[in-house]
Amino acid sequence: MKLSMSDLLKKLRKYNQRNYLQFIFCMTFSVLLITSYAVMLYSTIVQQTLPVGGDSRKQVMMIFAIAIIGCLIFIMYAANLFLKYKSRETGVFLALGAKKKYLSQKLTVEMLQLMLSCILVGVVLGIGVAFLIWQLFRLILVNLGEMSLGLTFEGIMIGLLFGLVSMLPVLFQLYQFVRRTDMMEILYHQHKNEPLRPVTAKYGLSGIVLLVVGIFLGFVVPKLVSNTIEILLPGLWNVTYLLSLIGIYRIMTYAIMKSKRGRNPQKYYNDLIASNMMKFQGRQTVRNMSIIALLLTASLFASFYPPQLASATNAISNSPVDYELHYNLSEDEVNQQDIYRLARKHDVTIKEYQEIIFSELLVSGVERDWSDDGKLIEDYSKDHRLADFIDASTFNRETQSDLTIPQGHYYRVKGAEEAESFFEKDDDVDLVTNPVTKEELSIKFKGVARCQQLVSKGSRRYVLNDQDYQKIRTNLTKENQTKQILFNVTDVEASYPFAQAVYQEFIEKASPKMAVLNPYDAYQSAKAKANNQQYDYDRKIKLSPSNMSLMDDWKYYPAMKVLVENTFFQSVAVYFLVFIFVAIICLAAVGVISYTRSITIGLSNQQLFEDLKRLGANNHYIRKCVLSQLNKLFILPTVLAAILIYGFTLLMFGTNDNQFTSNEMNALMMDSVLLMLVVLYQVIIYYVSFRKIKKILQV
Repeated sequence: MKLSMSDLLKKLRKYNQRNYLQFIFCMTFSVLLITSYAVMLYSTIVQQTLPVGGDSRKQVMMIFAIAIIGCLIFIMYAANLFLKYKSRETGVFLALGAKKKYLSQKLTVEMLQLMLSCILVGVVLGIGVAFLIWQLFRLILVNLGEMSLGLTFEGIMIGLLFGLVSMLPVLFQLYQFVRRTDMMEILYHQHKNEPLRPVTAKYGLSGIVLLVVGIFLGFVVPKLVSNTIEILLPGLWNVTYLLSLIGIYRIMTYAIMKSKRGRNPQKYYNDLIASNMMKFQGRQTVRNMSIIALLLTASLFASFYPPQLASATNAISNSPVDYELHYNLSEDEVNQQDIYRLARKHDVTIKEYQEIIFSELLVSGVERDWSDDGKLIEDYSKDHRLADFIDASTFNRETQSDLTIPQGHYYRVKGAEEAESFFEKDDDVDLVTNPVTKEELSIKFKGVARCQQLVSKGSRRYVLNDQDYQKIRTNLTKENQTKQILFNVTDVEASYPFAQAVYQEFIEKASPKMAVLNPYDAYQSAKAKANNQQYDYDRKIKLSPSNMSLMDDWKYYPAMKVLVENTFFQSVAVYFLVFIFVAIICLAAVGVISYTRSITIGLSNQQLFEDLKRLGANNHYIRKCVLSQLNKLFILPTVLAAILIYGFTLLMFGTNDNQFTSNEMNALMMDSVLLMLVVLYQVIIYYVSFRKIKKILQV
């Protein structure tokens, strides 16, 4: 039977099916990861939840960029392996007299068909994976009610665009491959190595320095400049993070290339073959190790976010009061009779019941913002906003304190570990004004009164001297007063049905005036309307027990311990979804890249290991050589990623408020558990890879 050139190419393709499947899997998997990430990130529910310009959105986008770079390099690596496998058959056809132009056309068409198929399948599977994880999230983590993911055209197009863009470097590699004129170079391209040049200890040390300097310049310096010089550095400054990437590459290179006899020359000679095998394939190995380290860091960073978010409820959990409700005194809201009625209905015993009346007064303040050219703007106003005030005697009586306040001074009420923010200083207030009589009182900052149960997210609260307080609050109406109800119950955990009933009735009785956001200030809103200006927080929110965003958004959300503990995950479910999804995606990429590189170690060095056997090496020595390479491939990136993420997390905690709170320490403990799970995942991939290599080498 006479075979044409096309028939021979088809037969060879079938014979080398394993090589084709490896490239198809790597490219499809990369497109799948990016598509599923983009579909989730740009879904309607996530875009509506993540605040524009917020830290959480920036963090997700940063990890997305790392994932794109990692997957792109992984595709190029897979294409390089595939072309190495193709080099032998290409060389054979050239030796048989086939025209180079013909083979070039055939190979180009074949690669285009493969890549387009991979992109199409990857995009479709990526959409499916995103919806599958969403459904599993709804089923396992929390009941999200009627919330839906919301597929967007933008998310699909990003996945498709990534696939099309990734074709360009592959086609460039193909162009370099087919333009070779030396037949022997093509024939032996499969066995060509990519060694690195020898490096000294200074090279490795410079890598550590660049890694630290990159993080310092990118993360610490902008905060120092904004706090000291009061200048906001431009977004272009973030390119300083690239120094850290260069540092990681140098650290990995030195780890591969370092080889000295030292004080134990026998160990040096025992590991000589294994270490030199890695050196001869150094560029590929270093690239893979660097990408693995980056993706592991991104995965750990995403994994660490949920514990940090969960620890935010510790302030309420550590409060000495089980139930807290607050509202404007003019509202017909839940009162003492309603609470005791619901308590009898649900067999709950109430104790230590308190009612505190605060006076709403106008305070001076400073509005801080950044100008377009990055300079800090401070705009002082004598009637900046409304704030809640209480006299020292009432404060001491209700909180069992002994606060002493001289006339003309005030204390700021804050949580146990609440720090001063950059945009709002504790001593910004120097003038208090009665909103009814317009009487003014000059005051000075005396200190901070730590009292978690009196903290209200929607209002600033202060304590005045008794005489000053009575003087400045004359003729106030109910509209200028706030009522706060505080009480405990004998069994907090068993009072969940009671808490639900109180919450339900509290929302039902709330008037439309109460349906406002946390930062809303009635005086600022009225002033903006009088000046025909837009007030950013003049938006009404939906008051419904099923609206899980009320915990974070509602100015009058009642802080009831048992309710917060049981509904917290529902209110922040989307944040958990995004960051857990990101962590899974990055870990999946790490697993595939590590496994692929491990198998390549076995396949690329198969002939060398056979030669070592002929020279007398036993199976134990072969396994030792393999393990030596796997150890560097798995252990070093994992250790470096763990050090990076812990250092960055501690740096972030320290620079946020210049202190380490108990919430942050609890988050770090949970982070350590997650790190152990990631290490276990790496151990499993390590074990599976080693078993596969042993099977390939038959040792």
